[in-house]
Amino acid sequence: MGNTQIKKTSELSNFFNEIFLNRRRKNPKYSMRAFARDLSLTQGRLWELIHGRYIPGTKVTERIADLLKLAPEDKSRMQTLIAAEKAQPVSTLRSVSNDEFAMISDWEHMAIFNLISTKGFDHTIGTIVDRLQISQLQAEGALARLIESGLVTEEEGRYVPSYTNVSTPNEVPSEVMREFHRQMIGRSVTSLQRDSVDSRSITSMVFPANVKNLAKAKKIIAEFNVRMAELMDKGDTTEVYSLAVQLVPITVSTEGRMQ
Repeated sequence: MGNTQIKKTSELSNFFNEIFLNRRRKNPKYSMRAFARDLSLTQGRLWELIHGRYIPGTKVTERIADLLKLAPEDKSRMQTLIAAEKAQPVSTLRSVSNDEFAMISDWEHMAIFNLISTKGFDHTIGTIVDRLQISQLQAEGALARLIESGLVTEEEGRYVPSYTNVSTPNEVPSEVMREFHRQMIGRSVTSLQRDSVDSRSITSMVFPANVKNLAKAKKIIAEFNVRMAELMDKGDTTEVYSLAVQLVPITVSTEGRMQ
């Protein structure tokens, strides 16, 4: 969990803002909804574009230039700005709200988000279906939602993560988050039954606990999670793994715990 740094307004963002404002000067009722329609984009994707969170690929760039009827010099300027943005390092972290996470909370979304970065991925729906053992409908729907949310972009037939990491609000009681954790624990059960010992590590221990130390324990777990992710991400990544460290009480308090 970390804080997202606010990205400074880019020249590309300014370029599209100028176009929008020029249209609004001519028609005070012209809205962002209308601008999104005219660019053949969703409002969410337009927001990402205006705020420098989305860089269009070649096909989308050509489509936007045609829809805006850009003069050759303006089209050239847009292409130059897009190329400059692509040369910038990818943003490392995107924090999503509970409402945003609700759209992508089923386990296959984060699995696809990470799968498309692995070595040898051929950027086809069929491979997603085969590697994750899900239906084509699930794969197509999840990928479409990742693109709609701005977490993944499609460039010339390739799917590219817009960020290296995605974080969600922490310590906030949420049925959506509980369901996500239930699904991820379920994936561990599947692995226990399906995968060989040398391709997985599932351990458990039981011990008496002083609950006053729970906050410190959570901090240690969070630090361990980050170190483990950094270790497993070194070199050529070929698979997608899930790390679920479960520190939970197995005794029932008379005061109750669920919030």
